[in-house]
Amino acid sequence: MKCGKGLSEDYDKNICPDCLERNYSFHSAYSCFYYEGAGRELIHKLKYEGILEVGKILARYMAYEAKAENLKADIIVPVPIHESKLSRRGFNQAKVIGEHLSNMMSIPMWDCLIRKRDTKEQSSLDKTGRRLNVIDAFSLNMLYNVNNMRILLIDDIYTTGSTVDECSKVLLASGAKQINVLTGAAGVNT
Repeated sequence: MKCGKGLSEDYDKNICPDCLERNYSFHSAYSCFYYEGAGRELIHKLKYEGILEVGKILARYMAYEAKAENLKADIIVPVPIHESKLSRRGFNQAKVIGEHLSNMMSIPMWDCLIRKRDTKEQSSLDKTGRRLNVIDAFSLNMLYNVNNMRILLIDDIYTTGSTVDECSKVLLASGAKQINVLTGAAGVNT
């Protein structure tokens, strides 16, 4: 119920192994589909092929999910990428999605998190490596005041939850009241 990831049919417990082994800082997480098939294709078209219109499609799915789950937020915050990756890719996929979602839901988007260091690609790491890779990688831009805010934290993919958990810690330490995570896709626990 915390991370929102699906469990494979052969998994015999009713709670996922990630939620059993760690206590996440965010309140809850939701994803629109599994990171496989057409869902994976959509993410790849945006993230690696640079087809920015896909951001609007993902935002539509995410807006529907937010409404279905009755998620309330004062602001939408995209997970940041490091400036070196931004200059290579040309865009932050979470921000592209967040801008469309902001318009669809009439909730302001604040690009208020900073990725302080250029971390390794999370997809190249195992679960422990992902957690260690993002420790102390984020900070809050001090021009923003998130005190007492309900935040909808946006990213494209939720795998182990390490990235959104680290972002949530920074936001909560800065006074945020509640963090709900919303992603386009999530992995499946097996």
